[in-house]
Formats: sequence, structure tokens, C-alpha cells
Amino acid sequence: MTIGNGLRRVCALGMVSVGGLLAACSSNPFEEQPVPTCPAAYLPKDTAKLVQFAGGGKDLTDVIVEAEFTGYLGDCGYDLDDKTLDVIISPIITAELGPAAQGRSASFKYFVALRDPDGKFVQKSVFDVTMPFADNLNMARYRDEQVTLSVPLDDVWAGPDYEIYLGFQLSVDQLDYNRRFGTN
Repeated sequence: MTIGNGLRRVCALGMVSVGGLLAACSSNPFEEQPVPTCPAAYLPKDTAKLVQFAGGGKDLTDVIVEAEFTGYLGDCGYDLDDKTLDVIISPIITAELGPAAQGRSASFKYFVALRDPDGKFVQKSVFDVTMPFADNLNMARYRDEQVTLSVPLDDVWAGPDYEIYLGFQLSVDQLDYNRRFGTN
């Protein structure tokens, strides 16, 4: 064995030893810590659609606008030190002007609510929307700005057990209409 081969073998053993020491460490300061998953989001069928009628009418000719949630974009984040859950969501709504529409826009409200694992709603925010329609179109798609809900948690690992709900803020008559005539 030559001196060069002996040095290579010592260097190789030294590298294995250093690797063994790194593997023996219980935690790597550069490794990302796991975080809980985001809560599930729901669009309840009876609040996912809105039909606005002119006056007291309930006929198809009295429809001002029909709007519907067609989806959402969302994410969440956890502050592990402050024990908070931040939910970020951006609803997507499509709408169609009806025969009773008087202008080229429609106004309505929607909500984003957070329900805890015990079934209690711990936060609800209501947002106003004025949806514009192009002069030559009676249909439009609208994606609202990002909405953020921030909730303190006793245990961040309970975050995935929360639920997010989106829907239109309906009057009693509008909710009754959706329940009676169904929402496809």
C-alpha cells in the first residue's frame, strides 16, 4: 500500500465518521418543521346561489340577477409561535342579468365563516360585491380580492379540524326560495 492510498482511506473514513455524526444528531436546524394542513372549505348548496327579484315578484320576468359560486382559490398559514390560523380565500362568482335588470351591474353580499371542531362558528365576515357587466354581455365572472380570516388556536394541530364556509348572505325569502326550488 502506498502512502497516497493510505491517505485516501483515512480521508474516506473521516468523511464516513463526519456523516455518521451528522446522522446521529437528533434534529437538523436546516430541516423544515411540519405544519398542519389547511381546513376543508365548503359551499353549502342552499347558500351557493342567489336569485334577486324585482319588487315582490317571483316570476322569471321579475329576475334582476342570478349569481352562483363556481369555485374559490384559497390557502392557509399557521403561525406556530403565536398559535394562529390564517385562512386566505378568494371566491369566484358567475352571474347573469335577468329581464328585470335596470343597469349594467349587480350588487350582493357573500360571507366567509369559520367553524371550530365543536361545530360552533367562531368567525364570520360579510363582504359587499358590485359586479359590473360589459355593455354587450349579460353574463359575467367575478373573482373577489383575497379575504383573510385569522383565528387564535389553543393547539395549532387542531387547525385541520376547522371548516371554512362560503355562501351568499341571503334574506329569509331568498334562502326559502333556494330550499324550495333547489339549487343545481
